[in-house]
Amino acid sequence: MALSRQAVTKGLYIGPYADRSVRALGLEPPPMMWIFEWDIPTGDSAALDSIYAVTGGRVDEAIEEGTQAVALARRMRDLVAATDPATWRDAELRGRFTATLDYQVNLFETLSAYRTMVLRHAQWLDTGAPAARHGWRLAAAAYHDARDTHRQRYGADLDLPAYNFTAADLGARRADRDPAMAWAARAMLGSILLVVLLGRYGRGFGGAAARGLLLGALRPWRVAALPTPMTRADRVVVWLVPALVLVASRLVLTWFAAPAHLLVTLGGWALFALVVRLVVGRRDPFHLWAVVGGVALLRSVLLLAALAGRGPGGYWFAFWTMPGLRAAYVTVAFAAFCWLFVAVAVVLRDRYDLRRRSAVGLTLTAAGVPLGVLSALVSVVGLERALTVWNDQLALLPWGLSRILGITVHLGIPAQLPAYTAAAGIALAAAGLLLSLGRHRQSA
Repeated sequence: MALSRQAVTKGLYIGPYADRSVRALGLEPPPMMWIFEWDIPTGDSAALDSIYAVTGGRVDEAIEEGTQAVALARRMRDLVAATDPATWRDAELRGRFTATLDYQVNLFETLSAYRTMVLRHAQWLDTGAPAARHGWRLAAAAYHDARDTHRQRYGADLDLPAYNFTAADLGARRADRDPAMAWAARAMLGSILLVVLLGRYGRGFGGAAARGLLLGALRPWRVAALPTPMTRADRVVVWLVPALVLVASRLVLTWFAAPAHLLVTLGGWALFALVVRLVVGRRDPFHLWAVVGGVALLRSVLLLAALAGRGPGGYWFAFWTMPGLRAAYVTVAFAAFCWLFVAVAVVLRDRYDLRRRSAVGLTLTAAGVPLGVLSALVSVVGLERALTVWNDQLALLPWGLSRILGITVHLGIPAQLPAYTAAAGIALAAAGLLLSLGRHRQSA
């Protein structure tokens, strides 16, 4: 029993993190944050990446603690097993005592393997070191074996219940895809570079579409002067290439595992594109698609550049642990988001003969429609349920948060927020329509 405190301290806590006072999102996370509410090893990037960052380079020490915990638990078990059963007043109590220590050894072996896996993965995300990646892969294999053994032995035991590794497995599956997603992002950046080269130097198939996309992304005020292409290929390429890149880049961001995230992001783009297409009416939409597609490629380049290093895991690692880089990325991403509306208003004015006021108003309407529709959808589903589904698929916040505390309750998010944003979207769309009245210029 004298060994138990040290064994539990090393087995259930990551010392270099637990010894520090930490604050996040205005809260003070518990020292055992990698195990949520006692028996759920977490798999979310926010907790695990933050734990790694707080350890301050003491990864080897943190991993060694798990090994020491297993050794202590085994020693405790061996000490009890070595006693003479005849010296016990109750032989059944001795058996239960030994079984409990067997459980502790097995649990600490599983947690030690999991600890090593997540810390080595975070170390690889941070440094890109081949040794860290190799250690992560070895630990992942050890964790899967230990987890399966733990579930088989204790999955149906009510006295010595197995830990719940659902959240850990969600995170591990996404981590396994990080290297492949990084290569996919690099390949997509290469394909976009080909579009840029085709736009600057190409004169054959797709050349006009590529030039339109290049100007639409960077100089939309020059798109109106582009001649309308004569080939059907250019008319298709100008919207098909950006659409494919947009979908594929968001699939890479979500490890091909988060349809809820895709529904919101791609649904927003689709609704915006639909509204501005209706504004153009029967007029040729080539120049409109050049601008919308060009800005979509521009924003995708920014995202893919962030993913090309170590995949979505690296993207979220930087987001959670590097405030300066996060602020820079969010600033540039938000500027690119706003650039879409500026570019669309410019092309509606210059190419489609709309007054400046009308072009601005209809662009606001196009922005308000997806905000209103998607917010209304979330409101119908319920904010807590929507956030739970989204988080389960992306593994960004603790899996147990919604099931034990509630994401909206714990983070103080108003449950009526989707209704407010839906109303804001409707108001924005209506204001844009009012601003656009009398939108056609008068003929000279």
